[in-house]
Amino acid sequence: MHHRARSLVRLLTAGAAALAVSALTVSPASAAGASSSCETTGAYGNADWTWLNGYTLLHVKLTSVDTSNDARIAGIRLYSLDYDGGSHDWPWRYNKRGAGKSQTWETTLQDKRGIDRVGVEVAAFSDAGYRSMCGSASVKNPTF
Repeated sequence: MHHRARSLVRLLTAGAAALAVSALTVSPASAAGASSSCETTGAYGNADWTWLNGYTLLHVKLTSVDTSNDARIAGIRLYSLDYDGGSHDWPWRYNKRGAGKSQTWETTLQDKRGIDRVGVEVAAFSDAGYRSMCGSASVKNPTF
């Protein structure tokens, strides 16, 4: 009888340990997804991403569409706000494919200052800079 009790304790202990380990693991299904977009004269942009935690965005997908036959280039970038209110403008991605065409980029973003909010900026660029620009409202990070 003593042998059975010891086996039962081992079984319950192993089960509890497995449950504890699985509770600490973050599955992709539990990560929070988000998206944002905006449109201005000559350009449209959309971004989708997954919040991993308070510092990292995974599966960032940026799409830029040139919506006008005006010899300008459509561009998109993300901006983020850290937990102290500071901002970070991420690099522009330029769609040089021409009117009616889209281009998509995929990346990961990480900021050691933290990422509290994220939004999108879209612009139609000429040689002199951007002609028109829009910015989306920022999306709050639900993981922090």
